[in-house]
Amino acid sequence: MASVYSILTYWLVNHPNIANFTWTEGETLGSTVFFVSVVVSVYLSATFLLRHAMVSLPSLSPRILKPITAVHSLILCLLSLIMAVGCTLSITSDPTTRFFNAICFPVHVEPKGPVFFWAQVFYLSKILEFGDTLLIILGKSFRRLSFLHVYHHATVLFMCFIWLQTRQSMFPLGPDEFYGSCHYVRLLLPVCRKM
Repeated sequence: MASVYSILTYWLVNHPNIANFTWTEGETLGSTVFFVSVVVSVYLSATFLLRHAMVSLPSLSPRILKPITAVHSLILCLLSLIMAVGCTLSITSDPTTRFFNAICFPVHVEPKGPVFFWAQVFYLSKILEFGDTLLIILGKSFRRLSFLHVYHHATVLFMCFIWLQTRQSMFPLGPDEFYGSCHYVRLLLPVCRKM
């Protein structure tokens, strides 16, 4: 068990790309207001246009849509699980970090290291979650395409950007990713049963 822990700690915390990560505005992928604004604008526009275009078009065959949905859910499930483990190990493996720091960062914390790496991955993963909306539209499941669904996806991306930009607590990442893992397994299993 100790070797599994040390392997996971190396790959999810101590790997040089993770341990030396720094969030730098204008240099790190997605680190500008322009980036997040464009991504959310494209998401909202595409959702609106596709939703209205699909009314007159045939829906995608379940034979095509179900495997795509299964792969999408599997990718997000595994990514959520990896992020949850990475966040947990980042907090617990650093002897200088107190648990309180995971809930509320010190005032002058630098946006670097494993916790901020996983926050960056979490932030960018929210863009992958836009695929949920596309799959709902392609399947013509318009009842599932609620205002709350679209609003949630658009605002969570901004929230993640603000967390990184202002170096706020990353505590919501852990519970959200454990929930995300369960949520995407819940979406994956029915699709796999019907295939």
